[in-house]
Amino acid sequence: MRVALLLVLAVVVIGCESLRAPQAVPPPVPTSVGQGERQPTPPSPLPEGKGEAEVPRSKGTFPTTELSRANAPFPSGRGDGGVGSSPPVPSGNGNEGGSSPPEDDALSHVTKCLERDDYLSAAAHLEGYVRRHADQPMFRFQLAEMYLRAAHPAEAKCHLEQFVADAQTGPTALQSHLVTAHIKLREIAISTRDRFGESFHRGVGLVLLVREQDSDPKRDEGFCEEMLCKALRALTEAKEQRPGDSRVRMYLAEVHERTGNRHGAGAERAAARADVVSGELTAKERLPLLLRE
Repeated sequence: MRVALLLVLAVVVIGCESLRAPQAVPPPVPTSVGQGERQPTPPSPLPEGKGEAEVPRSKGTFPTTELSRANAPFPSGRGDGGVGSSPPVPSGNGNEGGSSPPEDDALSHVTKCLERDDYLSAAAHLEGYVRRHADQPMFRFQLAEMYLRAAHPAEAKCHLEQFVADAQTGPTALQSHLVTAHIKLREIAISTRDRFGESFHRGVGLVLLVREQDSDPKRDEGFCEEMLCKALRALTEAKEQRPGDSRVRMYLAEVHERTGNRHGAGAERAAARADVVSGELTAKERLPLLLRE
């Protein structure tokens, strides 16, 4: 009995000594990752959806991208001015919000109409542009062409006549279109059975061809003489249709002068001068009569 109690006491003493021993000895320093005390520690379970390549994040911190989004206003694109929000819709008919000016809109409508061969609608859009930009005669010339293609000769004639008046005092680039304008006016006269207009515009067109030769160093005298003869015949026919028309008289005077008939030229100018203020003559056509005695 005594022996058994001694054995139990010895086991208890040895167990207590073994328990106190680790407290006196400092824990060993691990030499590498995965060794020492951390080695037997099981990994904590990863959150759902995260893989082993997830970089551990310090508690209470945000990645740089999340921090920048958190500091930005309306990071999800919601609200006024947020990233991804729709741009403001411009209001009004002006240039707000980068909208095109009315002139550009009109010309773009003209282009679209011409693409589908709708010449009358194209002319309607260009009409407003020409009214706002009377200092651009070539647009008027194109407008007249559209009216011709749309079978509206009256409107085409009106714009061609105004183009002629503008081009006569304009730069050389405009004056080069004068012959074409008179050819078109003659075609309108033929289609409307206007015998005076047919003869008059034919005669004027021929005179203009001769004027073009004046600035040509290789002037063709034979060609000019032929054109003057045809112009004289056409303008004489127009004079018979309207004896009192001052424009016919003015161009006849030029033809007579170029052919050497100074007496005939003076007579025609005198007749034209009597009607110089009637409005038939353009400013350019009226000027020589006002300067001559």
